[in-house]
Amino acid sequence: MQSLMDILDARGLISFADFMDAALYTPGLGYYAREGRLRVAAARGADFYTAESMGGVFASLVTAAAWELAAEWRDKDMAFVELGSEPGAPNVASAASPPFAEALCPARGQPLPEKRPLLLFSNELFDAQPFHRLVRSGGQWRECGVRVRDDHCVEELLEGYSDEVLPILPRLPAEAAEGCRVDLPLRAEALMAKLAAPDNVKCVIAFDYGLDWDDILYRRPQGTARAYRSHQLCGNLLDAPGEQDLTCHICWDGLERVLREAGFAHIRLLRQEAFFMRHAAAAIEALAKRADIVEMGRLRELLHPSRMGAAFQVLVARRA
Repeated sequence: MQSLMDILDARGLISFADFMDAALYTPGLGYYAREGRLRVAAARGADFYTAESMGGVFASLVTAAAWELAAEWRDKDMAFVELGSEPGAPNVASAASPPFAEALCPARGQPLPEKRPLLLFSNELFDAQPFHRLVRSGGQWRECGVRVRDDHCVEELLEGYSDEVLPILPRLPAEAAEGCRVDLPLRAEALMAKLAAPDNVKCVIAFDYGLDWDDILYRRPQGTARAYRSHQLCGNLLDAPGEQDLTCHICWDGLERVLREAGFAHIRLLRQEAFFMRHAAAAIEALAKRADIVEMGRLRELLHPSRMGAAFQVLVARRA
């Protein structure tokens, strides 16, 4: 079997987005495509943890909020669909049926059901999509590529631009300083457009972290990309492909635009703590009454503004 480095070497110079796609999703070799590796957990040996690492507390709050938001379709056998869940790790879908008629965790690329209304839920799915990198060089914006040289991945500028990048070039700051970088989460928008297109998708709830386009283009001169391994921030994005997570901030107003174009009329972006306080207050009260020490610690992690409560946001969209 070829190694991931052999596959990358054979492809020559590719865009950073294509490198990231290979590093994360090459079957059997990519970071998210390898079986038997502990990636997502608060425990030692994992690389990072998410809200789903809070186990049943997070699942109960999400289920309660989703059930409230699904009020219009409860009598139509609505299915709860969790996208991008980590195999073998705690997931929300395990707690969502009941009350939902069915709860599913489809694999990446697996088609969604077509005959019943769907609520799509995701937790840190969109920040795991490949993104394009650009750098200000010689007074112009150049797209960053990657190639293998001497058994290492190195950055090299492309001669032109990826098709996905061309439409956004006129929006890039013309007076940016030499060496400034921008990370464009364009494939996150393409994924949202694909997921939101079917008419039977009635509600979308996406937990993630992000910015708006002005922040990404004008206020983050070094970009937002980063890598994680063993709960540590790694400085070299090209180091050890397939062995570390790669991510960047998603663009909230870009995702909102995609949802409007798909026919969603009710769209809101809330901080995580505000989302739960608004849509899962009864579930929070029930947890507080139980006064379980472990559960209360996890609840505090999810809600407190100095923890996940303000660090993460929730995009909620419903069809009219």
